[in-house]
Amino acid sequence: MTALHPFVHTLWREHRTAMLVVGATSLVLMLTEGVGLLLLIPMLRLVGVSLGDGASDRIAGAMEGALRAAGVAPTLAGVLAAVVAVVIARAALQLLLARWHARLEAEVVGRLRERLFTAVVQLPWARFAGERPAALVHAMGPQVDDVHSALLMLLQSASLAAAVLAAVLVAVLVAPFLTGVVAVAGGVLFAAARALRAPGRVEGERLLDASTGLFSRISELLGAMKMIHAHGVEERAVRAVADDARGWTVLTLGYAWRRARVSFALAVLGVVMLALLVWVAVAVAHLAPATLLLLLLVYARLVPRVSELQALGSAIAQTLASFDSIAALLARCESARAAADDQRAPDAAPAVSRRDGPPPAIEVRDLTVRYPGSDRAILEGFGAQVPAGGLTAIVGETGAGKTTLADLLLGLLEPDGGAVLVDGERLERLPRAAWRARLGYLAQEPMLFHGTIRENLLFARPSATDEQLHAALVAAACDFVERLPQRLDAPVGDRGVLLSGGERQRLALARALLREPDLLVLDEATSALDAETEARILQTLRALRGRCTVVFCTHREAVRAEADQVIQL
Repeated sequence: MTALHPFVHTLWREHRTAMLVVGATSLVLMLTEGVGLLLLIPMLRLVGVSLGDGASDRIAGAMEGALRAAGVAPTLAGVLAAVVAVVIARAALQLLLARWHARLEAEVVGRLRERLFTAVVQLPWARFAGERPAALVHAMGPQVDDVHSALLMLLQSASLAAAVLAAVLVAVLVAPFLTGVVAVAGGVLFAAARALRAPGRVEGERLLDASTGLFSRISELLGAMKMIHAHGVEERAVRAVADDARGWTVLTLGYAWRRARVSFALAVLGVVMLALLVWVAVAVAHLAPATLLLLLLVYARLVPRVSELQALGSAIAQTLASFDSIAALLARCESARAAADDQRAPDAAPAVSRRDGPPPAIEVRDLTVRYPGSDRAILEGFGAQVPAGGLTAIVGETGAGKTTLADLLLGLLEPDGGAVLVDGERLERLPRAAWRARLGYLAQEPMLFHGTIRENLLFARPSATDEQLHAALVAAACDFVERLPQRLDAPVGDRGVLLSGGERQRLALARALLREPDLLVLDEATSALDAETEARILQTLRALRGRCTVVFCTHREAVRAEADQVIQL
């Protein structure tokens, strides 16, 4: 169980207080468990059951002395009152433990999801583009749930281990010889579980891979549902998911059968060991009835807990495969972010604050860009000037590098060679957050969030007033908003599905304009618009001259005609 140590180490480092409280409470619960068992000996003597051996007599005398010291008469009523007090104390401790368990669970799961999402969001764009989005969603969802399950089982194992230890200590006090017999029996049970190969770490990794693949397949096919229906390939999509689901089902059933087989074998061996214990206790050790009854009680509590501990150990080993996967993803994201930060000069020049200065003049000088794994350069030795406050159209064939150049201007990509200069300063020397606060961006496929029109606009500028929202909508030719019954509060659906393609583009443009950017980068931003609406958008862009530098990646002739300059790729 190689992942258990780093998992526990992480819990201790990040949640030390909760771990200490849980550990201390579990220790006190173990002591009350032992005291409750030991109180049975004087109770048996008081109801007339013969103890008949020195060990039991000594324990009964010690417990009665302890009761007298606590001001409780060692009568049947007194012992019963002590038992009731111990049970109530245990219940109170278990209530406290449940509260801290819940607090620890919430902190661990909440912090892990937050840290994972933060690491992914801050991942440099070039590295993020190499990740599989569905796998990232699976990591933040089902895999974090697996870590939650591992934590629950770890806490349960700690409580069980404390109870087992308490039972063993009582058994040692009552009958050391028979405790040795029980220990041998426990060793036999453990060896049997090992021989039967309960599912563990390797099986957990296989199940995790199958689960991730199934989740990713479903997520990607749901995102492509329009294409699936348009091409009439619904059955093919169903078969693809069914094949992955069958693979996951086979693994899951196999693991469940192996766990059940181990549990069955342990149950059979347990009852055989119980019979052997009774025979040795009566025929060899000649234990008194009270001692025998106590040992039988201890054994009856011990064996199921040992079996459950074994099962929990196997299950923890499986679920911790998700912890390893998440830890690897976090390390990958955080190291990539650190490497990107290290590449930025420590004496980075201050950026001009948004709206506090003129729009930027941009120069790209001798740019070379290659994508990982490709020998072909998307851009090689490319240079151009983007004048301040003007409209520059970037044109070229599909695959010529228009979107790549836009990503370089936005600071999403770092060139393999050359530089992007902003007012004479290298872009990588400008503080990233300050530069991006000056940007507006609209992709060819506009992304809208599930929510209302107002919520989508405010995502770009949370402090915007209704007047500013309406001004941005007018500038982006979003007349359709006024025709909606709920206007700004009208829902757009998941990814804007309730709007047409042109409406999504215009709303996304309004969101970009609402930022009042110094640099506005548009990537095929009018591809879904008719000629009349496109003309209105271009009129808005003309009105930005002198106040905003606009870079428009396009195939559209109307945009070329309005541009101050055209860069051909």
